[in-house]
Amino acid sequence: MKKINPYKLLLDLFLLFFSFGLTYFLKRGHLHFEARYLEFLPVMVLCWLVAGLFTSKFNEEDKPRIEPIVFSNLYFTGLLSLLIYGLQVLSLSRFIIFAGIAVFLLMEVIFISGLILPVFVERDPERRKISALLLAGQITVISGAFFLIHYIKLHTLIISNENYLFILFFIYLLWFFSALFTHRFVLDMGRSFYRLIAPFLKSYFIILSVFSVVVFGFRMGGFSRLLFFGTILIYAGVELFVLFSFFMARYVQKGDIPEMNVFEAPLLHEDLVVRGVVSREIRRERYVFPGDRRGSTQFSRKLATVYLKRDLPVFAFIERAVDLNKLDIVNTEVLDTGNPYNVEVLPDQTLEFFMNRHELNGFRFLNRYLIEVNRILQDGGVFAGRFEPMERRYVYFRNRYPAFFARLFYMFDFIWKRMFPKLPFLKKFYFLVTRGRNRVFSMAQGLGRLYYCGFEVIDLREADNFVWFIVKKVKPPQETVPSYALFFKQKRVGKGRKPVYIYKVRTMHPFSEFIHQYVFDRNKLDDKGKIRDDFRVTAWGRFFRKLWIDEMPMLINWLKRDLKLVGVRPLSETFFKTYPEELQELRVRTKPGLVPPYYADMPKSIEEVWASETRYLEQYLKQPLRTDLKYFFRAFYNIVFKRARSA
Repeated sequence: MKKINPYKLLLDLFLLFFSFGLTYFLKRGHLHFEARYLEFLPVMVLCWLVAGLFTSKFNEEDKPRIEPIVFSNLYFTGLLSLLIYGLQVLSLSRFIIFAGIAVFLLMEVIFISGLILPVFVERDPERRKISALLLAGQITVISGAFFLIHYIKLHTLIISNENYLFILFFIYLLWFFSALFTHRFVLDMGRSFYRLIAPFLKSYFIILSVFSVVVFGFRMGGFSRLLFFGTILIYAGVELFVLFSFFMARYVQKGDIPEMNVFEAPLLHEDLVVRGVVSREIRRERYVFPGDRRGSTQFSRKLATVYLKRDLPVFAFIERAVDLNKLDIVNTEVLDTGNPYNVEVLPDQTLEFFMNRHELNGFRFLNRYLIEVNRILQDGGVFAGRFEPMERRYVYFRNRYPAFFARLFYMFDFIWKRMFPKLPFLKKFYFLVTRGRNRVFSMAQGLGRLYYCGFEVIDLREADNFVWFIVKKVKPPQETVPSYALFFKQKRVGKGRKPVYIYKVRTMHPFSEFIHQYVFDRNKLDDKGKIRDDFRVTAWGRFFRKLWIDEMPMLINWLKRDLKLVGVRPLSETFFKTYPEELQELRVRTKPGLVPPYYADMPKSIEEVWASETRYLEQYLKQPLRTDLKYFFRAFYNIVFKRARSA
């Protein structure tokens, strides 16, 4: 049997006197105790001692325990009420008695139970700590809310009505017991905001329900509904706002979109996917997995009759692009899951074909998922899947709603799914609510992420509102960190073939730099020397390009003497290799420039662009200053008076 701790008993007795002295002072405004209260004091101490001994509250404990304290106070309240009624001392103030018990219970939980202050027990290191700061803050907010409503109702902060004091301490009592029941004193800073606020919502419900039951059941109609419900409403609002702010302040990035610094200018490696001289033709034959094996129709039949029996057009698309009969059915996997764990458990470099029918938009950490797919595939292995590009979002709304509502819904959808994830604070709120799932990204970003994670497109197909893709593993994922910054710099060929890094404003979708080769192979160049129908450029990016806003940061390069005022346009290594060798040799003999000869001659085709640059460079090498002045004023005339614009 555990021994009684005398220090705990003495401290508890002190807390009893302190609690009733405090409530007496709040009620009377002084500590000159009336004779009837002094006469009743031994009875109160006796009830306290009997209840404490009966529940073993004073015994030594090895760990924090609140049950003896709670049950002791229940017995204490019952015994005290029984003796008050039996001895007919009904003139005692209910507020002093019951509010004193409530304060006493609170003091015991703080100093005796060991849950907050481990005075008599050693804290278990595995036990989550009750937040004393949260406890004090909640008491402060409740008191402030009560006195605010009291002032609004009576225009005074002095509580003269005993019923109002009873309401205040009844709120304290309900708050405390509901908090213990819902464990709201322990903050759960997990991944979910709902898990954080759920105990608080349950506590509010318990407080309101119990108060309503007591008032209705005991016909206590003299209490102010405004005072009670107004206090709880303000208290709950303030508390939830503080919790939300606290959670957002500590919220770690819940997606794979990094923080954006608008003044950052990271290097974009747009030539990372270039494989020597660009090809002029795109291979259209069926892709065959590397290796020498005899054909088998097992996987093809299973894919058509089991996995894609309701999506036969998708099967036909895959069969047309990939020779399925060359795949070993043992080394294939077809899933329909948005849980990346189902991919993470698969062994390394074992699969020849992997397909997931779940759209890429549903993955919270999309790059991490794609890297896992890269890991499980053999070199040359095939990955098939789908995603919803943002270019199809308006079509989605247009096919389901009238024109006006389609535009309205699309506007809100754009703000929520395109703008919120880009803005610093709103981005955290977006990922908090959506957990990064069902995001919308552009066609360029979807393909760019695939290339970034080591894949190369075999074929694409639109079906319903989705783009189905078939890609093959060609290399490990990129180690370069993709950038979302407004400003960036790109490597260009400078004088003497030395690299220069040109500053520009982003006009393309994120990850666009990783599909530079893919877009060039399929779209080729237009008659002005730029990629034809470049879907990587955003709508506002095209506007920026028409007004040269995207090239304004190149003035930094001019000040650094990387560029001349007039000169040929700085080219990437990819485009530079498409130029005739003679023109390449001329280009590397001078610095590139801000104002190209294009605006002076206004050529109509890529051959005319080459001829224009050749003429300029030959004249510049003979008469530098005169040539630059002539071309500058001709370009100025065409831009101002003929409204020549960038493509």
